[in-house]
Amino acid sequence: MSAEIETELKLSATPEAIATLLADATAFGDGATKTRQVSTYFDTDALALHEAGLSLRVRRIGDRRVQTVKAESATAASLFAREEAERDVTGDEPELGSGTIPLAPAEGRWPMPVAPVFATEIERTKIVHATDGSRIELVADSGRVVAGGREEAISEIELELLDGDRRALFALARRLAKLAPLRLGVRSKSERGYGLLADRRGKSDKAEPVRLGDDMDAATAFEAIAGACLRHFRLNEDRLLDTGRAEPLHQARVALRRLRSALTIFGDMLAGPERDRLRDELRWISSLLGEVRNIDVLIPQIDHAPTVTLLDEARVRALAEVRDALESTRMRTLILDLLEWITVGEWRDDEDRAALRETPARIYAHDVLDGLRRRLKRRGRQLGKQTEEQRHAVRITGKKLRYAGEFFASLFPGKKAARRRDGFLGAIEELQTALGELNDLASGRELLARLGIADGETLLREGKRKETKKLLADAEAAYDAIVDGKRFWR
Repeated sequence: MSAEIETELKLSATPEAIATLLADATAFGDGATKTRQVSTYFDTDALALHEAGLSLRVRRIGDRRVQTVKAESATAASLFAREEAERDVTGDEPELGSGTIPLAPAEGRWPMPVAPVFATEIERTKIVHATDGSRIELVADSGRVVAGGREEAISEIELELLDGDRRALFALARRLAKLAPLRLGVRSKSERGYGLLADRRGKSDKAEPVRLGDDMDAATAFEAIAGACLRHFRLNEDRLLDTGRAEPLHQARVALRRLRSALTIFGDMLAGPERDRLRDELRWISSLLGEVRNIDVLIPQIDHAPTVTLLDEARVRALAEVRDALESTRMRTLILDLLEWITVGEWRDDEDRAALRETPARIYAHDVLDGLRRRLKRRGRQLGKQTEEQRHAVRITGKKLRYAGEFFASLFPGKKAARRRDGFLGAIEELQTALGELNDLASGRELLARLGIADGETLLREGKRKETKKLLADAEAAYDAIVDGKRFWR
């Protein structure tokens, strides 16, 4: 059972969108085939395969049984490239043999006892599109995943590149998007199943660690980092649209901030008109999310019931504007534009920046972290005497340094590096927390004034805020810890 790379673009769709596409002859015309597939996923009692980033399934397609092991690609955070190994088997149980499961870590010897953990039931329609020298298998899946006594509907489009250029995937995706509303999909069927087992329905997702390899160059590292940010956003965007709650909104906003920071961190390598356009679009949606987030932060700080009522009403209005934006063609197109640019954009072909793209990721990371630390050290002197605007600039620089430290963490392994990294990033987080609360005071006053609420300064002073003097002392202590701390990348 040899392993191959599956290059796939997944798009989530409503059942109505699936029906529209299936009825369109340019999408699913003559030659489309339909099958019913029931896939059973297996794992150990401790879910060791899942912990190793693997999935093991046996799929029933008529009388045929197909066993598949899937793993993430070497870039780890890629949205649609995964390594897989597939073979026919004789029954409904995995045939693991006496060796190792392909793709498994060296220490993971198999067979180990495995048992069914969840299943998917899918009605699949597929057809192959041939265009511009590329062949793409287009699949429409409708069905459900069942796990732990719970179930979740599945309604999605998959485009798998059989051979040819990855750009063809995006060209076909755009053709389909003109026929029906589609969103970038970032959850595999196995991820849905494991999520149901853990009952993560409606819960927000924090940023996942980005795994970068020692052999990566800067371009590959950027693709992994930016892909991880897009995935972080899409996971929380769906939950925000479902619930309207504060935490998925916050995480969606954090994801976009991280992505915008990545565009800055790799700025010299990416510079160009498309990068600038995408940054402007990200700034647009970020500002809308930020308006709701500012209200969410302010409400717990106000003890005055009539003011809280006014803020609740303002949140309803601001959230409605966010929903309209997220559900717009503009937003769906932006996410697809971003993924296409990250993956096959013009920045990859700029000969003048070839040396930057080919720089080993570890060296690139070292230079970025050093530069951001110097900038923070310079800007953060005498915090107690700075203006609100100056402290805001310090906070933004600290945020970029923290994100860069998180992005590049896996390039500097070892216990000593991990210990230094935890202390360094912890100090930056403390700096951000203190400066963030100071910034919230300023933005809170502005927000209350915009809403026509009088005595904003008094309301904030009487709320649940720390004193400004204490916050400044906390920020200065954190700044000293950053400046004096050991650099984990050295």
